[in-house]
Amino acid sequence: MVDIEQINPRNEAALRAWWEVGHAATADRPGTPWPLWEQSRIGLPADNPERSTTLLGAIDGRVMVGAGMAIITSQDNLHLAGSAVYVDAGRRREGIGSALLAEIEVIAGGHGRTTLTGEAYLPPGGTAPAEAFARARGFEVASRESIKEIAVADYLDRRESLAAQAPTPDGYRIITFDTVCPEEHVASFGRLLGMLFSEIPLGDLDLRASEWTPERIREAEQLQVSVGRHVHTAMALAPDGSVAGVSDVRVDDTDQAHGQIGITIVDPAHRGKRLGLALKLATHDLAVATYPDLVTVDTSNAEVNTQMNAVNEALGYRTIETLLELQKRL
Repeated sequence: MVDIEQINPRNEAALRAWWEVGHAATADRPGTPWPLWEQSRIGLPADNPERSTTLLGAIDGRVMVGAGMAIITSQDNLHLAGSAVYVDAGRRREGIGSALLAEIEVIAGGHGRTTLTGEAYLPPGGTAPAEAFARARGFEVASRESIKEIAVADYLDRRESLAAQAPTPDGYRIITFDTVCPEEHVASFGRLLGMLFSEIPLGDLDLRASEWTPERIREAEQLQVSVGRHVHTAMALAPDGSVAGVSDVRVDDTDQAHGQIGITIVDPAHRGKRLGLALKLATHDLAVATYPDLVTVDTSNAEVNTQMNAVNEALGYRTIETLLELQKRL
């Protein structure tokens, strides 16, 4: 009989067993779908002001054969809980994933959450068992995204021609920084972050607008610093000094070969000037200059976000997976 138990992320042996299940369960996916052990060892036990995470293990005797995660937001969208389930390949179709998901729903309900989110990853144009598993348990597809990856060598090959297409517009300037926003721009930065959910295509995802105060931004930055994650940010400043757009590339101290784009957003009042491309060029240049061993960067965008997908494809990004953003009403 398999028991579902909560895993203490500060118990390194238990956390390692949990990590191994997820690592094995995602081994057949392209790119870098699972963090390195050192990233998880440092990041999962860290206090996060944005959310709390409950780790679950499916234990058969003394062996962990399944791993789950319940994510409870603490700053906004307090009706939501996130979920993730991984099962050892040799133990699938035994009800282990269902048992983990049932426990996640209990945790979500205990926090008063009414919507459960999740993700399924598919080969482009194909399907995977996770899709059928989710649908059978009441999830619906709320949004479809393309996960894209770029080889740094490919970016460098086309970088000069792209830069010629996206000069900084007259009166604007682009600044860069590592993780910590300059104090004189933090309030305007928060205003732009608060627009994120209203400006990016969300499909049917039940996400609601958020507020990013300077205090919240500083707390989020401190978490990144404490776990060794560098958010290399490019910020476009309008002629009046306000923040017109931002983009970032994130690289961990423990994995300097791979980066991820976090967010890219341009204020609607400043669109049509190719600021998105200029910002992405600035962040990629910064990441390449900082990390000589950087090999790839990945990103994801809604399939219907044609403008940002065009920017990414111009940079050299190519689709490696399809991401289904899943949602279930509890």
